[in-house]
Amino acid sequence: MNLKYLSDVELLENFMPKETAQNVLHEYSSIYNVMNNATEKQLKSFKGITPVRAKKILCIKEMMSRMQREKQKQLKIITTPRSVMEYFSFLEDKDKEEFWVMMLNTKNGVIGSKCVSIGTLNMALAQPREIFNVAVRYMASSIIVAHNHPSGDCTPSMEDIAVTKNIIKAGKLLQIECLDHIIIGRQHSISLKQEGVIK
Repeated sequence: MNLKYLSDVELLENFMPKETAQNVLHEYSSIYNVMNNATEKQLKSFKGITPVRAKKILCIKEMMSRMQREKQKQLKIITTPRSVMEYFSFLEDKDKEEFWVMMLNTKNGVIGSKCVSIGTLNMALAQPREIFNVAVRYMASSIIVAHNHPSGDCTPSMEDIAVTKNIIKAGKLLQIECLDHIIIGRQHSISLKQEGVIK
């Protein structure tokens, strides 16, 4: 059976009646949005989605989340901006801005990453004190920060650039270098290092 040729409705029919699948897709536009945005309460609000059916869908959502976390764990050394973009690719699905910091050791090995701010639809600016509080606790030698633009447009705003410059200044005082600032969009992501914002 070649499942890739099935429509979104046909795929969802494996978890709910056809009419329900059509209603769900009408509400969420695509199966992608269903799996990323629909909560348990929202799923159960549709006629035809029983608690058992909702649980199956939620299990798929959890498996997707665990696959992403495992992908992050497998990244050991940062060599290019592209590897950081892939690491933070899960942010492209968020409907609010999240600001993350990745901590690195002296050999650019990934010590860990942490969300330091969750904002509104278009704002999640983090202060240097929040970022470096985490970096110091992890004994990081350097950091890379990243945040998403839920609008899908990853063009850096004036605020993005200003925050980046403040982080760089604070990092110099603490001797924890900010190597890059990645902005994640739905179709494209950018590195402010590559854009020349970070020298």
